[in-house]
This record gives sequence, C-alpha cells and structure tokens, in this order.
Amino acid sequence: MKKSIIFIHGFRGSSLGMEQVANCFDNKKYNIYVPDMPPAGDESLPEYSPRFYARFLARYIKNNEIEKPILVGHSMGSIIAAIMAERYPDLINKKLVLMSPISARTSKFFRMLTPLSVLLSNRVISQITTRFLLIPKDKNLLKKTILLVEHCGANYVSRFDVFKAAKFSTEYSISDFSFEKEVCIIAGDKDRLMPHKKTDILASELNTKPIYIKNAGHLINYETPEQVAKYIKKFLKT
Repeated sequence: MKKSIIFIHGFRGSSLGMEQVANCFDNKKYNIYVPDMPPAGDESLPEYSPRFYARFLARYIKNNEIEKPILVGHSMGSIIAAIMAERYPDLINKKLVLMSPISARTSKFFRMLTPLSVLLSNRVISQITTRFLLIPKDKNLLKKTILLVEHCGANYVSRFDVFKAAKFSTEYSISDFSFEKEVCIIAGDKDRLMPHKKTDILASELNTKPIYIKNAGHLINYETPEQVAKYIKKFLKT
C-alpha cells in the first residue's frame, strides 16, 4: 500500500513552493498532496488561528479521503503540522517531518515587522526578504527563487489575509503544542530566522536529533530540495 504525504508550505509560499521537494518522490510509491494553505489559493480563513488552520487541513484530508497522511511542514507549515498532531493525532500518520521548523516564537524584532507583510507584494520588499532567508549558492538559484516566491505571492487572497497569516506565524511556534509523534527535523545550518540553539532545544523536547544541511538557510525547500527529500525518505524507511 502506498504511503500518502501532504506537503505544507510556509508563509509567503504556496503549493508551488513545495513542489521541488514533492517532485523528488516516486508517484508509484507515494500519494503526493501539495495544497495551498490560506492565504494562498482562493480560500480565506474566518480567523487565522490554530483552530481554523487545523479545521482547514482536516477537511482537506477528509474530502480527499487520504488515509493517515505523513505531514511534511516547512516553516509556518511546521506550526500547522504540530497543530494537527495535537488536535487530530488519529487523522495523521505517526511520523511527522518538520522542515526549517519554527522552534520558538520569533524575536520581538520580527514581530515588530509584521505590519510590513502587507508590502510583500512589492517586488523590492519581497526580494529583500527572500535574500535574507536564502543562502545563495549561485546567482541562478537566487534569481530563480526570487521569481518563484514572487509567483507564489501573486496567488494570495488579499493583503489583509497576508497580514493575519503573518501575525499567526510570529505568535505561535511548535513548542506551543503538545503531541506524541516520531519527528524528523531538517534545517539549514545557516538559518537566519531560527538559530540552532532554539532548534536543538525543540529537538531535545521531541526526543529527536536535528539534521542540518550545510551551507543552507531557511528556504531549504528551494535551496536543497533533493537533500531534503533524501532525508525524508530515509526517515520514512525506519
């Protein structure tokens, strides 16, 4: 029987942001799902909170008749994965993958910048943000990632929804939720958003050891999708 995997993108992303990792998985072995999470796509949430994100994804799982999916969450998607593990543990697989996890609440500095999220549709602001989160290996990768992130941003419901999602992403972290799952943590060793120290603490709390990809930043889904997929596949075999 094929395993089902749901890839959950992060803030400023969309389903396009996880396709590079998802495409590394053989469709003959896995059922792959990459939904747009609000504010991406054409659906808004009544409230951008743990309750409504969990309801949205639970409904997606039930509507698509997905049997015990393995959740792979990147950045803000890792928070959503943790919420599901706490609120709907029996609906998902016992294994959980957290990419570039939001291990602890972001700093006051980043929370102060939340109102600027409404400007992410501005090309200059978007490029500056992407350059900060990305550890570029070459100019082509940087250019490709910037364009892809901009393309993701073109599909958001509204600027107000972007602001509410940004606020959610800074007000919560994985540590806010309690669950019992087999967890795999994968992060870049040069992640500027979430320092090693915080990720190491989270890993200890979840009884796992984090995997750090060398010379990679927060956007490992764009920077090193093949390496990420390799570690996920290895985790799923254990």
